[in-house]
Amino acid sequence: MNDKHNVLPLALVGTGVVIFSIGDVIFKILTSLGIFWWDFLVFGVPFEVLVILLITGISNNFDKQKCYDELMPRRIFFPILRGVLGIIAIASIFMSLKNLPLSLTTMLIQTTPIWMSIIAFFSYQEKPNIITLISVLLGMIGIIFIVNPSYEGINKFLIFPIIVAIVNALMNYIVTKRSDDAKPLSYALILFIVNGFIGLIIWAYFGMKVPSIYQISLIALCGILGSVAFIFVTYGYSMAKGHFARTGVMSYIQLPSSIILGILIFNESPTLFAYFGSCLIVLAGIIVINNGKIK
Repeated sequence: MNDKHNVLPLALVGTGVVIFSIGDVIFKILTSLGIFWWDFLVFGVPFEVLVILLITGISNNFDKQKCYDELMPRRIFFPILRGVLGIIAIASIFMSLKNLPLSLTTMLIQTTPIWMSIIAFFSYQEKPNIITLISVLLGMIGIIFIVNPSYEGINKFLIFPIIVAIVNALMNYIVTKRSDDAKPLSYALILFIVNGFIGLIIWAYFGMKVPSIYQISLIALCGILGSVAFIFVTYGYSMAKGHFARTGVMSYIQLPSSIILGILIFNESPTLFAYFGSCLIVLAGIIVINNGKIK
């Protein structure tokens, strides 16, 4: 790939995870208002689907055949599997944000590139080179600097952001290695439809609680941001053939962005160690961007 094609997947994934950080802030607010993850899926998915349809229409001049070709998968199994995995991720992120600080949740989700590198290591199609491994290690050292001075003890809810990280790695792997099964917008649409269908079943089982107008407004905003972020990330990984682990390092950008949002919104006060760790994480991303020869 030329330099433009090398950098574009990284830029898309980096932008997507920053948007996800904003969505996580809204998620945490929603959990404090008594909203469950199935409430979000029932009332948020329609907005996510609407965004997908709108973007598809605009990008194809609302040509029905072109829109159909854009949204219909060539093979359905992996897009549906990714949607089912998405349910696990959304449930886990809600449980984590309800019971853990936003910053700690984000820190543990940053293990996603580690799981991606492990998956890549066992893939016969891709072997991370030394620069990729160094970048991942550098990012993890940054996370250690942030976690070590700030948190003590073990909380049983720590498992949920780890689950999110593992599921994210698997979802990203599917899009990267099965990019011929569906186009990025098709992957996103099917994920939202599967999420909405399963969420509707669970919502009905637990009594069909209807949120307030204010809560629905936050859900709608979160849904719109989530769909845009999913589109960015899905496009990024679908373009990252042979660069799965390298592109995954860009998810580290979510950590410093979450720290900034924590300061601005939740009045958090990160330590100097936290700032240093964030600098290491950003440095890891810069190294991997400039390493244009990574395969």
